[in-house]
Amino acid sequence: GPIPAALAREIAHRPDSTWRRLLTDSAGQLIDYGTNTYRPPPPLARHVRARDRTCRFPACNRRARRCELDHITAREHGGPTTEANLHCLCPRHHHLKHDAGWTVSRQPNGTTEWTSPTGRRYGKPPDELPGDHTAQQSPADGAAEPEEANPPF
Repeated sequence: GPIPAALAREIAHRPDSTWRRLLTDSAGQLIDYGTNTYRPPPPLARHVRARDRTCRFPACNRRARRCELDHITAREHGGPTTEANLHCLCPRHHHLKHDAGWTVSRQPNGTTEWTSPTGRRYGKPPDELPGDHTAQQSPADGAAEPEEANPPF
């Protein structure tokens, strides 16, 4: 939150101070943040883990909360620390990317595409997020009407 100007100047002059730009709305919710830092701020990390749900390597179902955050385009190659350039990888697949010659990209539809060292491609579409499958109330009788004949669960 806001701090007095005198305290801000004192903190700014400390040799161990680190500055990071955080832009919030009037309610204090994070809107934007500086992207020239390696580690994502906690709200961004939570967002990426909630979006990905599992490791982004095909057929790996390790939960995102047990994964590492990885830059799709490496920081040293100009990749920003943004939602679009981060994804969750379990330690095994994170090392596979960095140590075994695999490359990764994200397609516009959210599919993560992996290319093996031999050139073979594998894709993992985004995990489906849970949706609201509750029935609509009929205003006439108050009875529930199914949204579709065969719900997707």
